[in-house]
Parts: sequence; structure tokens; C-alpha cells
Amino acid sequence: MSTAKMIEVLGRLRKNMNGEVAERMSAHGVDYALNYGVAIHTLKELARDYAPDTNFARLLYQQQVRDLQIMACYIANPNDISISDEAFWRQGISTGEMAEQLSSLLAKSHDSALFVQKWLATDNPLLQYCALLTTAKNASATALQATSEYVVRRNDFDIQQQRVLATIISRHHQDTHITQALQYIRSSACGSLQQLNEEIFIDE
Repeated sequence: MSTAKMIEVLGRLRKNMNGEVAERMSAHGVDYALNYGVAIHTLKELARDYAPDTNFARLLYQQQVRDLQIMACYIANPNDISISDEAFWRQGISTGEMAEQLSSLLAKSHDSALFVQKWLATDNPLLQYCALLTTAKNASATALQATSEYVVRRNDFDIQQQRVLATIISRHHQDTHITQALQYIRSSACGSLQQLNEEIFIDE
């Protein structure tokens, strides 16, 4: 039954495919095994017809198809997303785009902060990016603490991570842990931290 539904979904994707978008993404280094180039808002609309269905979402997520993997993030029931299944969800994060889409699902999970803690402790920049985005969307005390510790530990961030960190710190600068991280950033002579400090906006 799930296979038949997936074939149905693929048919709907073909009707909405955009080869030019897929080519532009590839030209900018965003590579997938297969990419129909369907717009995110369209994928979200299609996903509504199948959600919530975590088993079906898992089937789609396992496919090497960009559009199916993104739909899976909006079909899965967040209540079913557990840290015990972390290895399954990490396997699909091959691009910044997938990190962004999966973070929306993880932010609604009961184990959201556990994903943040685990992925910020890795050396994988895409997992770190997904964890930071998850914190931006669900800033629990545990996630904010893990983010603060990450700032002090790493001292070096790519542009995407820097922008998300600046957003988190700007929004939650009164949190005890974030306050400590902010003080560390502002007292540091590290170039990366100085760049981050320039992006932080706090209305005093």
C-alpha cells in the first residue's frame, strides 16, 4: 500500500517538476541523486494530503529523491520522532536545504533538545547547522545551553551557522547560558567571533 502511495506521489511530483530549478541548484553545488525541483511550498501542500503518517514518511525519506525527502519532513508525526532513531534521520542530511527542512520536524519533537545536544557535539557542519536551526525554532533551556557551549567550544563557524547563531543570541540574550556566550564573544579577539558579534542585534 505504501509503495502504491509513493508511486502516486512521484506522479504528482512529475506534474510539478521544474528542471530549471533543479539545474540551478546543481550549478550551486546543491546535489541530489534525483531532484524534481518542486518548490518547497508545493511540497508542503502535497504533504498535507498524506500527513500524519510516520511509516510512510520513513519510506519517502529513505529514497534518494530530494522532493520525497523534503515531503517526509512534513508527513511524519513529530510525536514519533525519537533520539533513539537519530541515525535514521541524520542519513538524509546531505545538503543545507535538507538540514533546514528536517529542523522543522525536529523542533516539534519531544526529543528536540537531545538532537541538538548530539548533533552540536559532532564534527559534521550540516548536522550542526540543523541543530542550530532546531534551537532557533524551539529554544528550550537545554538546547540554549548546548548552543552556548558550542559557541565557546568551536570559535569557528561558516556563514550559515553564523547567521543562525546571531538570531538565537539576539532573541535569547537574557537567557543565562546565552548571556555567558555573549560575554565570551564580546571579550574575544577571535576573528570569527568578532564577525558573529557584528551580526548580533540587541535592542538595549
